[in-house]
Amino acid sequence: MEIKKYIEMGEEKAGSQKNLADYLETRYTTLGLVKSGKKSLTAALCIKLARFIGEDELKVIAASYLVVEKDEKRRKIFESCFTKAATVAAAALIFGGSSMTSSPAHAAMSENGSVNNLYYVK
Repeated sequence: MEIKKYIEMGEEKAGSQKNLADYLETRYTTLGLVKSGKKSLTAALCIKLARFIGEDELKVIAASYLVVEKDEKRRKIFESCFTKAATVAAAALIFGGSSMTSSPAHAAMSENGSVNNLYYVK
């Protein structure tokens, strides 16, 4: 996604470009320059914007820096952030969710509220 879209999401949530600029503690003219492709936001402002609109911080930073970056190698690095962030989010969902499943032994213990001794030896 382009930084312009992220800023527009922020403007919609804040109610106006000026309100968003006030929240980000920057000038509204700065946001206009960024939207028109003449300037990028600092990393700190990107993080603050991302948190405000509920988007991935790395994606917002990369989108902002792509506005002004001319070097093709560096552009590819920033572009890779979009797929990397999606991959990390998917991995967190997969691995985070799998750690929440209980083992069969734990399930047996919690089934009736008591510990079942599976290996009773007399």
